[in-house]
Amino acid sequence: MIASFVNHLWQSTLFAVAVALVVRVLKDDSARIRYGLWLAASVKFLVPFSLLTALGERLAPASQGPIPAVFAWPASFERIAEPVASEALPGPIALALLAVWAGGAVLVAARSALRAGQLAALVNGASAPEGRVASRAEVPSRNASLPIRYSSTRIEPALVGIVRPVLLMPRDVAARLSDAQLDAVIAHELCHWRRRDNLTGALHMLVEALFWFHPLVWWIGSRLVDERERACDEAVVAAGHDRRTYAEAILSVAELRVASPVKCAAGVGGVDLKGRITAVMRSQTMKRLGLRKKLLLNLGAACALAVPVASGWLTAMSSALAEQGEFLPIVHIAPVYPPEAAAIGLEGHVIVEFTVDENGSVEDLFIVESSSPLFEQAALDAAAKFKYKPKIVDGKPVKSPGVRNLIRFVMEEDDFI
Repeated sequence: MIASFVNHLWQSTLFAVAVALVVRVLKDDSARIRYGLWLAASVKFLVPFSLLTALGERLAPASQGPIPAVFAWPASFERIAEPVASEALPGPIALALLAVWAGGAVLVAARSALRAGQLAALVNGASAPEGRVASRAEVPSRNASLPIRYSSTRIEPALVGIVRPVLLMPRDVAARLSDAQLDAVIAHELCHWRRRDNLTGALHMLVEALFWFHPLVWWIGSRLVDERERACDEAVVAAGHDRRTYAEAILSVAELRVASPVKCAAGVGGVDLKGRITAVMRSQTMKRLGLRKKLLLNLGAACALAVPVASGWLTAMSSALAEQGEFLPIVHIAPVYPPEAAAIGLEGHVIVEFTVDENGSVEDLFIVESSSPLFEQAALDAAAKFKYKPKIVDGKPVKSPGVRNLIRFVMEEDDFI
């Protein structure tokens, strides 16, 4: 259990690092795309690759006869994907680790719940606006309207709630902003509503509660907040609001208010206010994602799903090979071509037989057939270093005698079969 959890953390970390590299390439493209990538990195922590691997194993056909050796799955991939072997920890240590994790998860979840409760209390104490701010803001693409409520709180204008969200508007902010500035701020919050940012923010809060000990999770959270605000900034400018007016509105809100205390209440602020203002004031809007980058993103997404499924499928096929007595080495050492044979241009083969022990190592090695004595010692030296996936019987590894391997010596090839 511990090993599976550590392997899942390792895979999720690698995925997040890959996302970070892709995001860096897309730094001049739409923030909406970068936000989607960071959201995928967050969701990966909730979706173990083992689920996709299990799907691949189920897709493997039932064995109806000899299976070609081409279905051997490279051990190097397995070692990269799952570097921690399945080893049981002593009971007290496992319980202690579980208690520490559970305690941290409860504390993080309780803090988020407390802050969410405080926001709910603010909404309950807020009143409907009067005057120049409409009580409801229309969103044509959603064919719905968003209630707006005034509050005396110091929180910035924020979209509060997931099922029935409300735009919480501080009175002094509404009074200080001009009509154009207020319209731009409301447009920003409507963008959060249209994108359902509160829902995705709550999803990452769950990730933070479950993986509170992982620094990368908290860094992904800050990236999500920053990119979602930039994405809404781009939408506001693209909708025709004046850049300077909008930038002044953001600065005025930042001067008067504090940011929302929880990620599932999307406001106007962000973790990089200076960078956002600079982006808003650019002479051109963000360029559209090019065809090449679109293809690369789609290819990367397809690989992220297909590789673990293929891993499970090929692993199942390899297991079927083992059940048939066809053992495929997971570590295959190429033999050194004997200089004497190379000098006379001699090619040939050696068939070796041995026992695979419970650890997958080779023992009781001997030669069954040889085309020339010149190849025998090189074949024995190579085969002695082979590593196999041991045969499993009733859940335990067992010795497998009588395993044979054909080693070819071909001068035109660097490798051997």
